[in-house]
Amino acid sequence: MINFDSPVQKREDCPQMQLDELQTLDNTSNIDKNSQNFDQQSKKKTHISQFKQQQNKDQTSNKDDSQQSILNPAKKVPLNQPLWKTQWQHKFIQFWQTLFNRRIISFSCFALQVGDVVIFSLISALLAIVCVDMTDTASSGDMASIVMAATVIFGCRNGLLSYLFGLSLEKAVLWHQFHAWITLGMSFNHWFNSDSLFSGYLVEFPLIGLLAFSIKPVRRYLWEFFMKMHWLLIIALTVGCVAHSVTFTLFGLGYFVLDLGYRLYTVCKHINMSQHMNLEKVGSNITKITLKKENSNYKGGQYFFLMIPKISYFQWHPFSVFSASYEEYIVIYVKSLGDWTSELYRIAGDQGKPTVIKGYVDGPYGYHSISIEGDKYKNFLCISGGIGVTPIISTAKEILHQMDQGRPISNLHFIWTGRDSAIVQSVIKPGELKNLLNQDDSNILKTFYHYSDKGDKKIDQLQSEVQNCQEKMVELDKGRPDFNKYFEVAFQAAKQSGHKLVGVLTCGPQQLIDTVEINSMKWSKEGIRFDCHQEVFNF
Repeated sequence: MINFDSPVQKREDCPQMQLDELQTLDNTSNIDKNSQNFDQQSKKKTHISQFKQQQNKDQTSNKDDSQQSILNPAKKVPLNQPLWKTQWQHKFIQFWQTLFNRRIISFSCFALQVGDVVIFSLISALLAIVCVDMTDTASSGDMASIVMAATVIFGCRNGLLSYLFGLSLEKAVLWHQFHAWITLGMSFNHWFNSDSLFSGYLVEFPLIGLLAFSIKPVRRYLWEFFMKMHWLLIIALTVGCVAHSVTFTLFGLGYFVLDLGYRLYTVCKHINMSQHMNLEKVGSNITKITLKKENSNYKGGQYFFLMIPKISYFQWHPFSVFSASYEEYIVIYVKSLGDWTSELYRIAGDQGKPTVIKGYVDGPYGYHSISIEGDKYKNFLCISGGIGVTPIISTAKEILHQMDQGRPISNLHFIWTGRDSAIVQSVIKPGELKNLLNQDDSNILKTFYHYSDKGDKKIDQLQSEVQNCQEKMVELDKGRPDFNKYFEVAFQAAKQSGHKLVGVLTCGPQQLIDTVEINSMKWSKEGIRFDCHQEVFNF
């Protein structure tokens, strides 16, 4: 019925190696949804059967030479340790990440999680131990200093707390902003309950400036101005903290210095990879960035910060990867939404004739708040909107790759909604649909695409081809998706499979994220639980 990766990967502008690898993934998707019968049903899949019976042999020895790829998983991953079988320390971290991201209650714009309560309780307990009297000069100053240190730590890209709690970039930034405002309030309390010192002004005024120039309209429309002011005021704040003896904050700033050092290390580590970035126009407003994968051990769904000197020396922008970790090339799709991304599209070469430029790469960053490795989750629901498809499709490919190595997967539902046909066409190409009809098992993978444009001949042609297929492999519909229906389908599939956990992965506009969060809570019942991981670069 469905074909997931083929419509996305079989593109004229994608390397042939990705197409060949996709063929391998497609031919290995036919796995029975009950993991207990996995070995019995593997007779239909010679590839996986060989993996189970002869681990020292090549996984793809019986496949046609045309389907062999230089990215063959058997050559990338040792057969005695598949990627999906994680080590004990990773399982420990994943346990805590999953626990801390367990939802307590969801609102229309915010989901309260266990991790939120833990973080707030830890900070509150530390303040209660160190500072007894808010009106005492020393105590009130220490309170403001501790919270300011937490503000700095949550603002670091390589945050220890972010790693332990499995916080996404948006969640970490949210805590960074929350602690910043609490710091301002506590600093005012300290100011009012102490003698006026000149060194205190050196802390207070930069802090006020940081918050004033960090409000959402400034970040959204004046990003470069926001970043420059942030750095200048951080330097001024550091001077003030030293002059005013703000002890705890200095520890936080020390951690920030270590974070900067590690960022410099990662940039230098990727220097060879980033010196040759291929930029290529895809559609009317999307740029495809391709980099040779060197010394970069990233996972599906993570993101890199990119800096391109030809555009600006001072702007680093985060972008999710579209490719998966087993592929040789790192592929990133960027939609033109502002000055920087529009300039990126302008300097990119035409389709098939990429422009090669010099850039710098920092990363990878980002953590999944639910485990996509191991065998804890056997049911997945992937939902994305617009260009937010990139981290979700990357993660989904990782899961399918793990399934290719023997990981039991019961169901994977993939839903993508696009506001216009341009994004849809950049992923699904009508002329290639006839080459995608090779999926003979729809129990594992189900793919649904929704778009809102009407009257587009190319999309109408694609929809016509889909409807004329004897075995429908992709459902393509106009209009908004009924997420309640898709959650019900995933709920029933989880009940039938006997595995009660459903991993939900979502990225897109805030409205989409809110809808997914609410439905995840709604359909967590009768022993079935929907654990949701979200990405929405909206900071």
